[in-house]
Amino acid sequence: MNRKWLRYGAYALVPVALYFGYVEVQTRRGMAAMAATELQFRPLAAALVQAKAAGKPVLADFSAIWCPTCRRLHTEVFSDPAVKAAINAGYVLSGIDYESAEAPAFMAKYDVSSFPSLLVLDGDGALLRKLPITFDPAAFAAALKH
Repeated sequence: MNRKWLRYGAYALVPVALYFGYVEVQTRRGMAAMAATELQFRPLAAALVQAKAAGKPVLADFSAIWCPTCRRLHTEVFSDPAVKAAINAGYVLSGIDYESAEAPAFMAKYDVSSFPSLLVLDGDGALLRKLPITFDPAAFAAALKH
């Protein structure tokens, strides 16, 4: 009888190991995608201070490091030279990860329930607008200029 339960236990461990392996691979891919943008993602509090001093709005990128859609946004849109130029010229960029300590308060304050979500905030943290999610770099760069 003991061997039977050991076998069931081993079978149960396989999906758990596969899940955690999948999350680890997706996390590494997400970190690489963010690094490839060559943009500086700041914590929200630091971005708000810098934005207020510079007279710029904050572009708040709410995402999850392991999220394939978020990774696609970083890879296809945030890595585009025109998008990077628009972000660097007109915004202070903040990255809020779903699993970070600041995420629950961010989600509650701005009524955000999905990722990726892109918000434009003033230096005091007031919501100015939500940006549409698009994988077209030219359309996204144009949305940043409005």
